[in-house]
Amino acid sequence: MKHVAFIFDNVSFKPDLQIGKHSHNHWELSYVICGQGLRTIGDRTEPIREGEIILIPPDIPHVWHFDRDKTDATGNISNVSVFFETSLLDGLINIFPEISDIMNDLRIKKDAVDFRGEAYDRIRALLRKMRNLTPQARLPLMLDVLVTIAKADDFRLVGKYNLLSNAERRIEKVRVYCSCNFMHNIRLDDVACHVGMNKSSFCTFMRRQTGKTLTEYLNDIRLEKAMERLKQADDNVYEVAFDVGFSNVAYFNRLFKRKYGCTPKSVRL
Repeated sequence: MKHVAFIFDNVSFKPDLQIGKHSHNHWELSYVICGQGLRTIGDRTEPIREGEIILIPPDIPHVWHFDRDKTDATGNISNVSVFFETSLLDGLINIFPEISDIMNDLRIKKDAVDFRGEAYDRIRALLRKMRNLTPQARLPLMLDVLVTIAKADDFRLVGKYNLLSNAERRIEKVRVYCSCNFMHNIRLDDVACHVGMNKSSFCTFMRRQTGKTLTEYLNDIRLEKAMERLKQADDNVYEVAFDVGFSNVAYFNRLFKRKYGCTPKSVRL
């Protein structure tokens, strides 16, 4: 985000292509256009409401799990996500003294909220309009969004601020890395380096935090992805095994039966 004031993502994707639980140092404004399921933000898990608009301050762990049976005509869910840094609010405070008090009110917010009433209607209209504009044309509307968010008095708490410990933050990084790369050959050295640890310390850390080795942890993710694929696609078992990262089908079959108590082939029967 070094070269833009904010990121505006108008996305549409398959329900299974979701990132795992994570946190980041950006503010996130999420508008669900099509989709339903469950979301976890901080300390709360609730159903996803189609049309909901939620603001998540920095460092709050969160994840959306969308159902496969609630999609648009193309089989996708869709949403708008806006990401911005606290430095944007600081810049607005310095440039526009007229709104400095309002931006300061927004800057100190710590909990995730679901907007309602007039604020919801205003933010929704602005986000929908921004979908069809250029990045430059979105700028004044984004300022309107931020002011509306800061002044909103009709909202509901959907997740409390809960800063992750160093260990939890590392596990989040492992989870995201494995969830994004499970189909590739993931090396122990690469993951240890990704979380800033040497290989020996990382192995001990994984055992202590998850009760599993990295291989066991990664295989669980791969098996979950395989189960999802087998339930909704007609691909051959060996194709599914290779696509989720297993190079040996017999090994895949053995691990699958141990985890789920049935063979991959029987999932479709």
